[in-house]
Amino acid sequence: MRKIKLALVFIIGFILISCQTKFDLKTDKHLTQVFTGNELQEIQKMISYVDDRVVKLTNNRNINDAYHQLLDNIDKNMQDGSKFLVPFDEEEKYEFLQSLDTTVFNEFWTIGRVRKAVYQDSIYEDLDNYKHLELGHRGKYSDYLEKIGENDAYYQSVKETLDFAAGLTPSLVAPFLKIHNEFDFTIPKNRLWAAVFILSIEEPHDRKMERYLIHK
Repeated sequence: MRKIKLALVFIIGFILISCQTKFDLKTDKHLTQVFTGNELQEIQKMISYVDDRVVKLTNNRNINDAYHQLLDNIDKNMQDGSKFLVPFDEEEKYEFLQSLDTTVFNEFWTIGRVRKAVYQDSIYEDLDNYKHLELGHRGKYSDYLEKIGENDAYYQSVKETLDFAAGLTPSLVAPFLKIHNEFDFTIPKNRLWAAVFILSIEEPHDRKMERYLIHK
């Protein structure tokens, strides 16, 4: 009897967790207008990848609370040390991003190359292995931001900021970290933005240079 009760507790817990972490992107009419069904499947993979990491870092299986908790930690880390808490190992993250459909990836980001960098009083040029992820302003995600921005002042501001300067700039980071508690991350547009935001966080320059010098 005790084993049966334990099994039932496990099953109920699993169901509750599943309900919290899964949602249907197709409930957002603007997403279905901008992206194809296959593209939405790739976007779901991207969100699930971030979800898993957020839950692991926070040890919190309530996905909405977990995102808020991680964003609070990122904000605190920035305030204390003026650097991002980097949620992903960069090599692992790039391996995952490269596994996505190339067309879908390009609707969100571009991979930038650094041609000249200063590190420990030395100048390095033609850094082919030094990559950085840049949030774009010309793909379908930008089109989606424009659509939802018609009735949402925050996403209108995100669209305008990206149009002015692509990438995860301080003018995008600081406001989101300040007001993220106003967002419900069970809503597709908010969960997608949080996933894009977290994936766009890059390692600091020094760590990238260390990797470059190892692999050059």
